[in-house]
Amino acid sequence: MSVRSRRRATTLAITTALGTAASLFAAPAALATPAGDNVVINEVYGGGGNSGSVYGNDFVELYNPTDADIDVTGWVIDQQSAAGNTGTAHTLNGTVPAKSTYLVQGKAGTNSTGVLPTPDETGSFNFSGTQAVAELRDGSGAVVDLVGWGGAAKFETAPAAGTSNSTSVARVETGVDTDDNSADFAVGTPTPAGTAGGDDAPVTEPDAPAEKLTVSQIQGEGPATPYLGRKVTTEGVVTAVYAEGGMNGYVIQEPGTGTEVTAASPAIFVYVGATGAYPAVGDSVVVTGTAEEYYEVTQLGSASFAPADAPFAPVTALEIDTLPAGDEAREAFEHVLVLPVGEHTVTNNYALNSYGEIGLAPGSEPLRTPTDVVLPGEEAISLQAENDAALITLDDGRTRNYGRTDQATPLPYIAVDGGVHQSIRTGDAVSFQHPVIVDFDHDLWRFQPTQPITGHNSAADLPITWTESRTAELGAMDTVAGEYSVASFNVLNYFTSLGQDEDGCRAYTDMYGAPVGANYCTVRGAFSEEAFTDQQAKIVAAINGLDVDVLGLEEIENTAAVTGDVERRDESLAALVDALNAAAGHERWAYVESPAEVGIDEDVIRVGFIYDPATVAPVGGSRIFNHDAFTGDARQPLAQEFETVDGAGTFVAVTNHFKSKGSVSRGDADTGDGQGNNASLRTAQSQALIDALDAQTDWADAPVFILGDLNAYTREDAARVLEANGYTNINLSHAGGEPTYQFDGQLGSLDHAFGNAEAMALVEDARVWNINADEPIAYEYSRRNYNTVDFYDTTPFRSSDHDPIKVGFTLTETPAESEPGTGTDPRPGADKPLNPNANENAAHRGNSGSVLSWLAAALGWGQRQ
Repeated sequence: MSVRSRRRATTLAITTALGTAASLFAAPAALATPAGDNVVINEVYGGGGNSGSVYGNDFVELYNPTDADIDVTGWVIDQQSAAGNTGTAHTLNGTVPAKSTYLVQGKAGTNSTGVLPTPDETGSFNFSGTQAVAELRDGSGAVVDLVGWGGAAKFETAPAAGTSNSTSVARVETGVDTDDNSADFAVGTPTPAGTAGGDDAPVTEPDAPAEKLTVSQIQGEGPATPYLGRKVTTEGVVTAVYAEGGMNGYVIQEPGTGTEVTAASPAIFVYVGATGAYPAVGDSVVVTGTAEEYYEVTQLGSASFAPADAPFAPVTALEIDTLPAGDEAREAFEHVLVLPVGEHTVTNNYALNSYGEIGLAPGSEPLRTPTDVVLPGEEAISLQAENDAALITLDDGRTRNYGRTDQATPLPYIAVDGGVHQSIRTGDAVSFQHPVIVDFDHDLWRFQPTQPITGHNSAADLPITWTESRTAELGAMDTVAGEYSVASFNVLNYFTSLGQDEDGCRAYTDMYGAPVGANYCTVRGAFSEEAFTDQQAKIVAAINGLDVDVLGLEEIENTAAVTGDVERRDESLAALVDALNAAAGHERWAYVESPAEVGIDEDVIRVGFIYDPATVAPVGGSRIFNHDAFTGDARQPLAQEFETVDGAGTFVAVTNHFKSKGSVSRGDADTGDGQGNNASLRTAQSQALIDALDAQTDWADAPVFILGDLNAYTREDAARVLEANGYTNINLSHAGGEPTYQFDGQLGSLDHAFGNAEAMALVEDARVWNINADEPIAYEYSRRNYNTVDFYDTTPFRSSDHDPIKVGFTLTETPAESEPGTGTDPRPGADKPLNPNANENAAHRGNSGSVLSWLAAALGWGQRQ
């Protein structure tokens, strides 16, 4: 069977590398297969499709030695390297009959040598042809059986002998397991058999006659071809050709189709291989090949073509508003030529920098992170399923990685004619100017152009057009009403300490080998002086463009934690202020100095404040809120009271950076409700913040603004705790709930501005400045010169990965009364309590510690007094 070169999946899977000490892998008594009472691995073949192979696919054959059928749904065949590192795990979905074999087909190699007997199910595992490990686990994750062969470091007692591309490891006696791989398995000619039986030889001979079928017949109305492994001949019109870039094939479609949707797809991909002949788009051809399923996509492999005796009826691009949602509904469109005429909006441009992919959402809005707009739990899970079913990925007709293996080729879409074109931002509306091919690859439905697209193409070649939307953001902050303003800004690990000065620090390098970013060092920002200059220029442009009176910062270096010298804690903050003032041409900014009592066990990044000394001044010192909820897991909040220079009044700002979702802390793992890791910890941090503010008795009647990156979306528990304690979400009440962050093809707000009743009486306006989250990462300083086109500029765009929120307000001597926690919030369930101990509003602050106490007990940690 043939293989198309494929990109990695865009959703990353985290795997655990197992140890290699032989003593750790001797089979314990818990592997009860010697008693003959459970399914065993009966045979494994890893040479599929390799040079000299017998079959075109790898396979694993299971055997049930008992007198009763065994349901293996949810069990896992884990393909591992000889070292024991997980490669591809396949989840089973079927029943192994009593006293029977069960055949699971794996990945195809590059040679279509022989076709396996009909498999019971198909996976994508890919064993080594000489040495590897196969592990069978039940639904609880317990190891049921394990086979290691060749130089495998994991095995039962001792490994079986090594194999070649023409041999497998198979049990000496079917189903008999003594927990000794070396004794139980012998190397020999593969003999695969499933519940439908099997032969010792491939079922399709190379010279077998081809069956003449239509493309629709080969495709079938189900998810897989009914002619799997059979040699077929069909005819069609060529609608797309991918002769370079890794896809290595072309698409044909039945003559005369395209005027209506049919029950079975009339189009199919034809794999050519790394070398071979290609027809041209529009040619009428007769194709002979083997019907295959490759990663759940029907294709013709080992194929050849000949021109038709006469031109066929042409194919028409099928006009559609968009693809219907869901796998089942989209199956009939597989490889069909379509022209989308409905609205589509960019919802993901992260992988544009690597694989040339752009995520599209049908309609006029990008996809929203579920917990930004609905409650965690059933509502969020349901919305996530809807988002997944709706997403369509616009691809480039290639499989190359522009940031690693194909850096000399200009990125598609944002480069044309070999140079910078224009940014394509999430939220941008796109229109299709050319037809595209519907494809499915790595669990994503895609629109492929009919030819590979790179940055060498012209704008007229691109399948889509869109309107540049950056310009509308320039100067946007001048429109925020109010005499004074506050905002927060995540400055993307702004470190004046450089990776090049840290012993042992490695660097991420550009395509020329020049160091750019620090690579998992104490220092988290730029590695070189040149990269730091690039980073700082964009941050300075953004902050000066934001033009606020008070700005809370997140992810700025805590030089005290980096160097161990507490006297240097404000060093990076001071350097940033100097750079800002130099760019402004006057003393536009000053910074709030660290208090005498700093945070306990602080991170190497911190929060901080800068301000305009011409308009405001600090009142007293800043205050860091130490609490066990933050210690060792997040940045402690920093609070500061400010007074206006003209004597109009005072206000308090608190900047925050809660625990992220990226790793598990204190056992607070993702529960599947949509909030990710550490949701309870972030909720506890919100309550600790509220309790700390309540303890500042001199601020009891002050307007208070809570700012920063809470690492929690708008409807998540951590944000709702603040609302339950009388704070209004200003983004919702005054800025339309604009998202500030892009993750995994969805937009939501991790960055927030909240105000208490006194603050809300002053607020006039607010706006999210969309300069970062919407932008492709190619424009970030950390990706400069990763591709042959230099996309870097000194504008504010992609100065960070978070968007700032600016809040405009006017101070009055006697603020008007406002009901705590009010504001326009149309969200269903916005008043739903978090739990029986949640506080309804500020009038119930007397029990404000109850939520924290409840969470502390649940997480098993105490409060610092």
